[in-house]
Amino acid sequence: MTSLLPPTVQNRSVLHIAHVVLRLDVGGLERVVLDLVREAQREGHETSVICLERPGVLARSAIELGARVVSLAKRPGLRPGLVKRIARTLAALQPDVVHTHQIGALLYAGRAARRLRLPVVHTEHGKHYAGRLRTRLLGRLAARSARRIFAVSADILREVQDCGIAPPSKLVHVPNGVDVARFEIGENVAVARRALGLPPDAPVVGTVGRLTELKRQDVLLKGFARLCDPAARLLIVGDGPAREDLVSLAAALGTANRVVFAGYRDRPELALAAMDVFALTSDSEGMPVSILEAWAAGKPVVASRVGGVPELVINGRTGLLFPAGDDGALADCLDRLLGDPALGANLGRAGQALVRDRFDTRVMAATYMRNYRQLIPPPVRV
Repeated sequence: MTSLLPPTVQNRSVLHIAHVVLRLDVGGLERVVLDLVREAQREGHETSVICLERPGVLARSAIELGARVVSLAKRPGLRPGLVKRIARTLAALQPDVVHTHQIGALLYAGRAARRLRLPVVHTEHGKHYAGRLRTRLLGRLAARSARRIFAVSADILREVQDCGIAPPSKLVHVPNGVDVARFEIGENVAVARRALGLPPDAPVVGTVGRLTELKRQDVLLKGFARLCDPAARLLIVGDGPAREDLVSLAAALGTANRVVFAGYRDRPELALAAMDVFALTSDSEGMPVSILEAWAAGKPVVASRVGGVPELVINGRTGLLFPAGDDGALADCLDRLLGDPALGANLGRAGQALVRDRFDTRVMAATYMRNYRQLIPPPVRV
């Protein structure tokens, strides 16, 4: 077991929340966990993050926020003995509530927390039960340990209910949120573009996310290759197993000299400042944090019509939607926005107003905190 401690821990908090994840790698789920840690610490609570597999690249950020990060170095495959190790870790940390993310985390940590009579809550960040019998069975088994199961979109909540993972009485819809103030600062566009190797005056389409098959950045590359403006540039921020294939595809499409693969950036607000339009081309999404961040930065959004995205993006009002996988339709949407800056500005402002009102991290964190408090038994009076 590897334990990473924050520089200082001040004043025993009112509540101690232990988040359990597989690892703190780069992704929307992990950014939500960091935001929950940030908001809890801001309110004077104590936080821990238990990483079942490895700390991940964002572990240091959690520590800097004031969390204690513990890694249990789980090896691949089913590891029943891990339950005892988690129970020992929880007994040492003494949290008031255990909050799991990812069904694998709930499967192990839920059982461990039950042994210690700790309340367990779980958040579903994506859809993975339909059509997968083994996953549904594991989900139903794991869900027995959770007092409440949160879903980040109504679409995910419906799947959890329809697949019989948990009864409706346990289910709660809690939309994701982002730290709006962080993205509203307004980074200097020229500085941002210079740092990313982009021309100062070129139209820029961009995306932020892990480079995987599910995120379908190949569709974005194909759509970009169809754009009418030959001066346009494409900024792809993120890393992952699909990177080499995507670089090869850009070369095959003849756009390699107009595409910037910027890799992972710990300041997405800087990358967003460099963009004129944000694009999300995934085949599956719950409630994408990346769209909320783009809106917080005032950017117009083009997104594939999948999962919880249509709940979030109102076509023609807060963004533009296109059928998943249709690079021609994507190109039409991008050309429309790049050719009509006033429309893009209007969509960006509408998205920004929406995220300020409904999707700030403080709203999300307050909802979770109310649920935590409802499950924690009152102190025994002597």
